[in-house]
Parts: sequence; structure tokens; C-alpha cells
Amino acid sequence: MPVSKKSELPRRVFLSGMFDMRNFGDLMFPLIARERLCDIEIVPVSPTGAATGFSDALASVPLAEMMMGATEASGILIGGGYIIHGHKMHFLDEYAAGGLRDHAGPGLWLGATLAAALRDIPVAWNAPGVPHPFARNQRPLVDAALRAADYVSLRDTGSLELLEPPAGIAVDVVPDPVASIARLWPRRTLAEPFKNLLERKGAPRDARFLALHFRNRSLARFGTAAAAAAVEAFAKAQGLVPILVAVGQTHEDDVLAREIAGHMTIPHVLLDDPKELREIASVFGQSSLYIGASLHGYVAAAAYGVPAVLVAQPSYRKFQGFLDHTGRTQDLAKDWPSAFAIAQEHANETTAMPGRVLEALDEHWRRIAQALCDPARRRGTRHDFLRQWLRRGAEAGGPAWPHLPYARRDRT
Repeated sequence: MPVSKKSELPRRVFLSGMFDMRNFGDLMFPLIARERLCDIEIVPVSPTGAATGFSDALASVPLAEMMMGATEASGILIGGGYIIHGHKMHFLDEYAAGGLRDHAGPGLWLGATLAAALRDIPVAWNAPGVPHPFARNQRPLVDAALRAADYVSLRDTGSLELLEPPAGIAVDVVPDPVASIARLWPRRTLAEPFKNLLERKGAPRDARFLALHFRNRSLARFGTAAAAAAVEAFAKAQGLVPILVAVGQTHEDDVLAREIAGHMTIPHVLLDDPKELREIASVFGQSSLYIGASLHGYVAAAAYGVPAVLVAQPSYRKFQGFLDHTGRTQDLAKDWPSAFAIAQEHANETTAMPGRVLEALDEHWRRIAQALCDPARRRGTRHDFLRQWLRRGAEAGGPAWPHLPYARRDRT
């Protein structure tokens, strides 16, 4: 639909995601959005608003602030990350307080759409992912949220298949926004933080390095001792010094990295205590090779032209989805032994992020800016979403549900 004559770029936008967790990929989204939407103030929103401890991460406000707080905003941006789902998040201790585990997940996108409807502001999707299909009883609200959005994008075709948007809803499939990290932090700017990291860890500055990321899910039937032995054999053969990088301490990557490092007998670097996101990025950008189970570790390495192998165990759709964008399906390994074999073949390759990926992201951010300009464009479908929300709430909670807040008397 055309932008109205009164439209203008918003001054402040909420950006929802898992920005209260110490995960490299998640915490990159606000920084990239701020660089891309340079004339807009980005206010990250997370379930708790807790600080992550990274000195260069943007601070977030809690979900409740976006829903009913005094902070004003003229638009809402959803994602990225694996956040389009309706699951409870009881496996995260960080969300135990106040029943947050029950609604933190859907709150970041359904709740964000509700906040947009209540505030009468546009809402757009920043290429998040969909991990699982929705149940039939969830479809009415999911479909209403899609119709209410001014722009819907997902990061892979697997997510599109799982989302199953209704007929007439346009959904763009674009590369993960972290693929443009080299625009935010050009490779040359990572030399200094990498040098500082090597000094902090007492590592030689003149070595060639192998960046590695392990996650528990990727070590099925392999184990930490075998992983350490495989790293040592590969590193010796290639003349590389291993760097074990914990990119997601929420997933206990740091614990696993320390356990693997404990089995190693050759010189190595253990980055289990990253101080900055830029420090993590410097490992990916300044190493000679990356092998790992982190999608965003792979994306960052590829963005800096570093040969990389992605360990897809289990084989989530997001892995193949990103490689479909780049055309590098040969970089996908089904397990760690396969990963080292592939890495040996590609270790000396010269790679670069395909221009079509960066062009697609340029268009993606142009469409986001356009979508956030015109509050009137989707006002009707936002109101439809609000009606659907009330209808579904009344069906689930009974006729008393809409009246309970008003039936209480404040005696103070």
C-alpha cells in the first residue's frame, strides 16, 4: 500500500528479542538495527530487561515496558532470532520470576503486535525464525498478527513452511541480518580488539588461529575427550592454534569449552569469558578458519571472508536456510568428524559474502523503514488483531476474564 502524505520516519522504535541473554547472535540484532536505521533511536525489548554484562551491547527494557510502560515509541520491530513460537520457557531460570516463563516467548512477537495495536503504531518483522509449526487452535491469532504487520520477513524457507501464512499475506524470505556485520564493524577495526584478546590470554600474536564453537547438542555420541583429540589432530596438521569460543553462555557454551580445553595438551586459547561482543566478532573475523555449531558464528566468519564449516547436529532448518542464501551448501557438516574433513578441503579457500546477500539485506532495511513510516496503513488490521485477541481470551478464560481487572477494588 502507498505511504500516506503525512508519513515520516519514526524517531524511536522498540525492537523485541532475547536481548537479556548472553548470546552473541541475539545481541547483535539491536546493534545492526541501530546502524541500519541510523536516524531512529532503537530501544531493545527483552523479557526481563536484565543486563548481559557485555560493555558494547545495547541495554534493553523489560517486555512490560513495551506493553504498558511510559516509554513512547512510533513503531515496533520484531526479531531476529528463533522467537516466533508459542512455547513456554520453563527451561530458563532467568524467567522464573512473576510467571514470565509462561509468556516470555510469545510476548516477544504476539505481545509486540498487541502493544502495536494498543499504541496504534506500525509493526514489522526483522527476519526472525520459526522453530516449530503452530497448533490449529493457535492459528486465528497467528494469522491475525500476520495481517496486522506492515512488513513480514523470515530468515529461511523452513521458517516460511512452518509459519504457513494465510493466502494473501506477503512474506519476504531474506538472509539473517547478522550477515551484514562487516558493515557495522569492518574487518580492519577488529585487529585491535583481537590483539588485546591475545594479550589478555597470553597467546602468540604471530600464529594462525582456528576458531571453534561447541554446543552440547552438537556432541551427541562424540564426547568432550574425542572432541579435544580431533581438534588437536586437525590443528597440528594445519599449523593452527585453536580458539574455543563461548558465544552463548545461556546455553552453557562456556562450561563445555572449559571441559574440552581441559582435555587438550597443545597450546590453545579459551575464550569462556568474553568482555565485549566485538571481542567475539574479532575471533571470527581475524582467524584463518571457523568450525562450529553456532549459526551466527558461521555467519560472522563468512561475512569476514573466513573459510567456515557449520556443524548441523541436530540439523535445524535455519542452518540449511542460510546456506541456501549464500549458495555454500558444501559448508554444512552432519557431525564433527565430517566437519573436520570438510574443513581440510576448504581451509585455504578465498571466500566472500555474496553480493546478492548484502543487496537483499539493503532492500530488507529499506522495506522496514518504509513500513514504519505510516501508522494509518495497517490501522484496520491492527484493530482486527485486538478484537481477535479479546475474543480468544474470552473463549479461553470464560466470560469473567475481561471483567476481572475491573472487579477488583483498590483499597489503598
